[in-house]
Amino acid sequence: MTREHLKVPRRFALVRYPDGDDSRVIVAWGIELPDGSAVSVSINDEAVAVCSRAAHCELIHSAELIWIDDATGDVELEGTP
Repeated sequence: MTREHLKVPRRFALVRYPDGDDSRVIVAWGIELPDGSAVSVSINDEAVAVCSRAAHCELIHSAELIWIDDATGDVELEGTP
């Protein structure tokens, strides 16, 4: 068996602060793909965005990006060649 080192998508949430205080509301979820592009879907299923970067999804949803996963997004999987 060989070990493959794969980069898995990183998850993020897009949030707004509707009352101007610290309580945030999630307006969309998304993933950053291994090539750096991203896909996001609004909570109410009204908007799907395919972007060249996760930061661009912020602009489309008028929200702040919050990473759910760590910075690496790497995982090692065992498999056969």
